[in-house]
Amino acid sequence: MPDASSARELYDSLEAIASELEALSREAEIQRRAPDELGALMKKARLPMSKVVRDVGGYELSPSEQVDFFARIAYLNPTAGWLAFNQSGSAGAASASLSEAGLERIFGEGCPLFAAVSAPTGRSESVDGGYRVSGRWAYASGVHVAEWVVLMTICNEPVGPRFVIVPSEAVELHDDWHVGALQGTGSVDVSVSDLFVPTEMTVVPFSQLRGGAQYGKLGYRGYVGGENVGFSLGVAQRLVDEITQLAPGKKRILDPHSVGDRGAFQMELGRTDAALRAARAYVMTELDRAMEIAESRDSVLDPHETARLGAAVGWATESICQAATRLFPYAGAGALHLDHPIQRSFRDLIGSGQHIVVTNETLDQWGQALLAAVGDSS
Repeated sequence: MPDASSARELYDSLEAIASELEALSREAEIQRRAPDELGALMKKARLPMSKVVRDVGGYELSPSEQVDFFARIAYLNPTAGWLAFNQSGSAGAASASLSEAGLERIFGEGCPLFAAVSAPTGRSESVDGGYRVSGRWAYASGVHVAEWVVLMTICNEPVGPRFVIVPSEAVELHDDWHVGALQGTGSVDVSVSDLFVPTEMTVVPFSQLRGGAQYGKLGYRGYVGGENVGFSLGVAQRLVDEITQLAPGKKRILDPHSVGDRGAFQMELGRTDAALRAARAYVMTELDRAMEIAESRDSVLDPHETARLGAAVGWATESICQAATRLFPYAGAGALHLDHPIQRSFRDLIGSGQHIVVTNETLDQWGQALLAAVGDSS
């Protein structure tokens, strides 16, 4: 396995392929999946190694560092941004939890490309030397260019959840990704039937053999929060920048003034920029706070801290989506063309808000935690 490298090297690698990533944005939507060239670029730049532990040759970016990293990728190409955080999160979890034999199979030759599904819609049955796995899983983003697929199962022995990691050629792909947002991610259903998976290629979620606190103590939302908010932030910033460039020369019928000259637009632009900055600052502060707590304890975050962190992730995403939604009408009808980055950003941003990690259920849970704290103190 390669030696760990500095984060600066990772950022430089991303910028070196930035123009190529951007050029593939529309092609991914046309194909309804990541083009093979996109997967090759991401592998070349080692983007999926961003969350892999340093001892396995990765960069182990902290949760707050991940926000800007994934925002930059998503700004250039939303499909690449969505795939990058799925690939990186999966690779990171595998690097922290797999046995040495499993690590060597997956990371022995460098940077693997993953697809993953965390909903436990399949089953694994314990057999001699491993597990027999069957089931169907939805939303396997990036599976068309993946080398490995991580699938969550419910296991019979020991009873409970278990991730299995299988070669991509072992899964059947179902051509069912016909959607209005995140079109290029190719997040199709996948299935396997009675597939043998050796024990070394399976892990119990959030079991941890190596790496820092983010892999086992922050919980699911804490572990992937920086990735998800980063994606939304990057796509929203692209929409804002595109509309800002368009507005000075954009005129509507019956209005002698440009959109950029309108006070209403100027106010909405200022409000949107402020909302994006506030969301970024809030979620990064809470991610750093949660990491400090996790690193100071031997146990996972308690329910109150977990709810607080989840609320930051959910609120930030909701605020980003709402701000961009208010700004979008000023782009006019020309932005509705499918090859226009404004409409693509708008659709993909709204789609990002549907992810289970960032839904406003997180605010329900934080409200419940606040009420419970009052009850405990009375």
